[in-house]
Amino acid sequence: MKRGFWFFLGLLLLSAIIGSAVGEIIGLLLPVDSFARQFFTVTAAPFFGPAEFDLILAKITFGVALHLNLMALFAMIIATIYYLRTQ
Repeated sequence: MKRGFWFFLGLLLLSAIIGSAVGEIIGLLLPVDSFARQFFTVTAAPFFGPAEFDLILAKITFGVALHLNLMALFAMIIATIYYLRTQ
């Protein structure tokens, strides 16, 4: 069954969310001063600044920020491999 672009995008988003949650949980279970905790909880936070749309009647502001850790990246790689193998 051929799956489309939107399925792949949703799969990546879901895997990033689950991977980030797993990384944060692992970080909470490890000792505070350990290297492993720092390794699992370091995040990259790309963001798209606020974009304003002035519609005369209302002004709408959009902004998106992602907090991705190593486990999120790992989960996204696994999801991509799964997607490509099931094509």
